[in-house]
Amino acid sequence: MNKKLNIALLVGLAAMSTINVAQADEGRGFYVGAFGGAGRTDNQDVQQTGTAHKYGAFSNIGTALSPIYPGDFDLHVDVKGNAKRSTSGLAGIKAGYEWASTSSNIKPAFELEAMYLGANQNSNLVNPNTEVVTTLATGDNLTAITDAVAEGYSAGNHRFENHMNMNMGLFMANGVFTYETGSMFKPYVGAGVGLAIVHMSGATSYQTSPHGDPYEMSQGTTPVNHFNSKTNSNDYAIAGQVKLGLRAEINKNLSAFVEYRYLHINSTEFTYGSTVYSDHAPTDNWNYKNGAMDFNNGLVGIEYAF
Repeated sequence: MNKKLNIALLVGLAAMSTINVAQADEGRGFYVGAFGGAGRTDNQDVQQTGTAHKYGAFSNIGTALSPIYPGDFDLHVDVKGNAKRSTSGLAGIKAGYEWASTSSNIKPAFELEAMYLGANQNSNLVNPNTEVVTTLATGDNLTAITDAVAEGYSAGNHRFENHMNMNMGLFMANGVFTYETGSMFKPYVGAGVGLAIVHMSGATSYQTSPHGDPYEMSQGTTPVNHFNSKTNSNDYAIAGQVKLGLRAEINKNLSAFVEYRYLHINSTEFTYGSTVYSDHAPTDNWNYKNGAMDFNNGLVGIEYAF
């Protein structure tokens, strides 16, 4: 009797082991998830270009030379700098399909993600070279203009302090590979590409040299936002990401995970409005370029398999 019982127990254990192996080999099939977290932006290059029209009363040069303002000129602004590191927030949803494990215990999956990323961008910019002027003046007038501009706008003299809010929507397609450990904890890696829609809002660009904010505020005047006629702008860019995480199966349907994610956004360009103030030289619209942006994020999330 005991011998038969022992045999039955061994058969039962073998069957359970076979079931567990089969379950381990099976993929989750369709699943959905949600996640969120925070991170940091890396430094990236920024560039701002535009043209200020120093005509008539705004010339600062011509009125002393002639009643017809031969000192009128166009100043071509070209300043560069770096955006400072700042905190970023990331949240999103995803849907995917996981297949059965391979002979090496790797379970491949394909995912689609929609994400939101928000961060502030602050930067200090300076002209690396003496800025260029365009003028119809000749002779002594041209010399006077050139000397005055070289003194006021030579390399390192023209400075801006910029701030803007960055809100980004991302749509990503990922490949994910999970290692089947046979336990509830399952490490995974993934990579993906997609599209980033970048929206900048509330942009400000204050000139800090020559004169600029400190001088204007000391005189009791309002600082000049050089983007004041249009402070919002949008652009699109290719995005790529790599992620590394650990998933814990709470039950056969529900999982939780923690994850590190590196996100790369290609360079973007924005157009902000011209400077429009009654007591400031008029300008053209301003062009603003972000170099490639990198984000490092820590995330937590949940997934549900059907």
